[in-house]
Amino acid sequence: MNTAAQGSANFLFMLFIIGAILIMMMSGRSQKKREQERQAKINALQKGDQVVIPGGIVGTVVGFKDNALEVKIAENVKLIVLKSGIVGFVSNAEPAKQGGAK
Repeated sequence: MNTAAQGSANFLFMLFIIGAILIMMMSGRSQKKREQERQAKINALQKGDQVVIPGGIVGTVVGFKDNALEVKIAENVKLIVLKSGIVGFVSNAEPAKQGGAK
């Protein structure tokens, strides 16, 4: 292999490495931003807000303890869930009505 071809191959390899590093950096930033947004939502929770806990269970926040929430999932059924265990938030928007036109 001559030196011109070898130099070209090294250049392409370096471009590939730089591209991979940039992609990793960008994905790390976006993941960090999503985690910060999630943490801000958790910190802004109030009584009456609906959250999703592991297993897809939807409950209503009824109280707060140190780093946990008291979540009501049914009549006379309350769970204490760590804030880190919240997997989602239910929108306060009214759900769309189901059914077709009559």
